[in-house]
Amino acid sequence: MILQDRTTKGFIAGVIGGIAMNIVSYISYYLNITSLRFVDWPSIFVTGQSATNALFVLFFLLVQLVFVGFLGIVFAYLVSKLVTSTNYVFKGLLFGVLSWFAIYSLTYIANVPKLTPLTMGTAVTDFIGALVYGFVLAETLNRLDTREEFS
Repeated sequence: MILQDRTTKGFIAGVIGGIAMNIVSYISYYLNITSLRFVDWPSIFVTGQSATNALFVLFFLLVQLVFVGFLGIVFAYLVSKLVTSTNYVFKGLLFGVLSWFAIYSLTYIANVPKLTPLTMGTAVTDFIGALVYGFVLAETLNRLDTREEFS
């Protein structure tokens, strides 16, 4: 696969960031800190309930990773077209938190059942997951860009 275009790089960086944020989510879920995993969000949007078996979990994990891959594309174009790549980690952290806040705000405004209200543990875990996502997204995109320069 050729990694010369922003779309591919952004999608890959977004998926890798999504994997990292899901690790945080699952650890927190199994420690009973949070009541929802990131994989439950698309599951609730589509089916009205959390993913309950392995097939549903795998399917909605894929859906969630495609979504964060899309967010990675948005970030890649924002960094390359609208702002400079300097302080890319800071911009990644801001992008992660802004995405978290926007998604939380939309679910609150839409009053999505089972997603509002959320426990404090879930909100904090998702905030930390958003920071992890933003950091890994920015770092991965930077490494993909740097790798291209030296190839």
